[in-house]
Amino acid sequence: MRYHCGMRLWSAAVLASTVGLSHAQEMAGPDIPRVLTPARLDQPLSEVPASVTIITQDMIRASGARELYQVMRLVPGMSVAKADGNVPSVSYHGTQARDHRRMLVLLDGRSVYRPGLARVNWNDLPIALEDVERIEVTRGPAAAAYGANAFSGVINIISRDPRDSEGQRVRLRAGNNGIRDAYVSGGWHLGDSAFRISVESRADDGYDAGLPPMEDGDAKRTQSVNSRGAWELDNGDVLSLYFGGSRSKLERAPESSLRGLGDYQRLAIQRDDSAFAGMVWERQLSDWHQLKVSGYAQYSDEELPLTMCYFDPLTGRHGAGGGLLFSKEMRDLYLAHDGDIDATLAAAPADPAVQQRYANLLSSGADRFCGTSYLDVREHRYDLEIQDTVQINSWARLVAGLNLRYDRGNSQTYLSGTADNVSRRAFANLALKPLFRFTANLGGYWEYDDLNGEHFTPRVGLSWQLMPGHHLRWVYARGLRSPDIYEDQAHSNAPISRLNGPFGDRTADWLGWDPAYFFVSEQADGNLKPERIRSREWGYYGHFGDVELDVRYFQEELWDLISGPISPVNFDADNSGKVSHRGTEAQLSWRPGAHHWLRLSGAHIHTRSNRDTELRFAARDSGSALWEWHVLRNWWLSSGYYLARDYNNHPYERLDLQLAYRRALGATHLEASLLVQHFLENEPVVFEENRYRADERFWLTLALRF
Repeated sequence: MRYHCGMRLWSAAVLASTVGLSHAQEMAGPDIPRVLTPARLDQPLSEVPASVTIITQDMIRASGARELYQVMRLVPGMSVAKADGNVPSVSYHGTQARDHRRMLVLLDGRSVYRPGLARVNWNDLPIALEDVERIEVTRGPAAAAYGANAFSGVINIISRDPRDSEGQRVRLRAGNNGIRDAYVSGGWHLGDSAFRISVESRADDGYDAGLPPMEDGDAKRTQSVNSRGAWELDNGDVLSLYFGGSRSKLERAPESSLRGLGDYQRLAIQRDDSAFAGMVWERQLSDWHQLKVSGYAQYSDEELPLTMCYFDPLTGRHGAGGGLLFSKEMRDLYLAHDGDIDATLAAAPADPAVQQRYANLLSSGADRFCGTSYLDVREHRYDLEIQDTVQINSWARLVAGLNLRYDRGNSQTYLSGTADNVSRRAFANLALKPLFRFTANLGGYWEYDDLNGEHFTPRVGLSWQLMPGHHLRWVYARGLRSPDIYEDQAHSNAPISRLNGPFGDRTADWLGWDPAYFFVSEQADGNLKPERIRSREWGYYGHFGDVELDVRYFQEELWDLISGPISPVNFDADNSGKVSHRGTEAQLSWRPGAHHWLRLSGAHIHTRSNRDTELRFAARDSGSALWEWHVLRNWWLSSGYYLARDYNNHPYERLDLQLAYRRALGATHLEASLLVQHFLENEPVVFEENRYRADERFWLTLALRF
């Protein structure tokens, strides 16, 4: 029994990209929580080389959150909002509101950071909040442990072990704003193996339509499945398998870059399908030596059809002349003017070839030129990693490993085909405790990939115990973010199909080529450098009585940032962006008794940049408060407060209140809760189009466990 319990704890740690230690080592700090993420080692919070926020299942339940991204507001310094319509943006020390590319997100050790367009799609993360065991957020560069793209921090989402998930769960939720959610989960044990599978659907109407400048809605519908199995083999090895996926439909507002080109003829609905599968094999070679081999594959397919009737570029009105925008003659003129759109449009009325094509289009007799274009991207990733952890002696531990990754992106609109990248990596993190009160963490990550060449990122962390329960911390870290496949290999070519009237039958006769493409074609020069960050922090961690306190002062310099627009019709990527952050963050937990607990977080950050786009998601002051009170035996009350001043000059302030009832009916457990959100500021969220008519959101949740 002791053997199986120990293996379960150890395998859970390894699945989160770390390795557990012996019971004696776990007692290094009485009552101090232990984390797995910052250095890929199991360490107490007082000794890790970073500031860390732990979000537990209790905190998730007390917050009443519907979606995973919402609980990130509990992290000091985290910018969280639905900035691009009903698409969440989550960014530690936020800069750009829509292009949130500078943070790594892991789900059970698997990177969900998409390689083609460098983003995390929070709508499609295939895990329900009920299946989350805990979330560990490393605040600050962690490239020394996880490589490029662990730039500003790491969010590590750790799901429930299937060996702790026996039984079934059902949850239904409904509220205003079109909220309709459902969740079903089952867990089974068979000897030394266990399996869990969960299915979830979520739906809401997003921001309200009809409030200028939002004309159409941005409702979303998401379905996901997540499964995980674990087998304890006869030789003591542990094998874990996991697979899942998601499918979403999201109504999208008109693309800002296309507003002046024509009118939408139907609601644009973005469809996104994703799937993943992976395995982890773990072996305990001895009491002081562990080995892990992991691998996964993932796939995503995103498509956004845009059906429009285009304005005639010479008259500015609807007409057959709108076809000029997709004619070969306009493309030739665009290339002759070195890709200058304004110069191309200015020269078009006097260009003989364009005028001949224009006359041909007008002869069609059509009163409009309409068709459908697609913003499409398909992304693949295959990842294999070997990690070895060894206890060198009583005061030194080492984790080291090798990683091989293959990324591929395919898109006609963004890449004119397919582009790929292969990266080779090696890493090591050394934890030293030569003195009882002193801990040093030394780490580094070497990588070489086909697009960006060779790089190395180091980190040094020192911790000193002033007295029991009081620790000082100093960390120096560097990191980088590699340009994604699109940034490095962009070659936009947006074809048009499903043309109206005569244009669909003889496209080459009417437009000069078949297939026909939008006349603008942007192309990367392939000379972008990785974005870079240098961070220094001085911190204090205290754990005394019922109070846990972490305070951090930091200085961060970011340079070689890719700050310009990178859309298919306006691609201006260079490394001219610079940002500096200076500030203080704090988080406090207080449990005065068995029936109460309080969690506070706050940040005050001064951000400077040479590019305005890098300041839109940077809040000077932000914070959160979460409180839970068990009123009676079966009743509990929780309240949350969230503040950000400001996102793009718009303050965000919200107050939540939740009342819940829980009761056991034999082997069945029933829980019902009502949550009300009240917005305290009558302001849009980040951008003018993101508005609600009412200040309240509410939903009722019913859950059964049996």
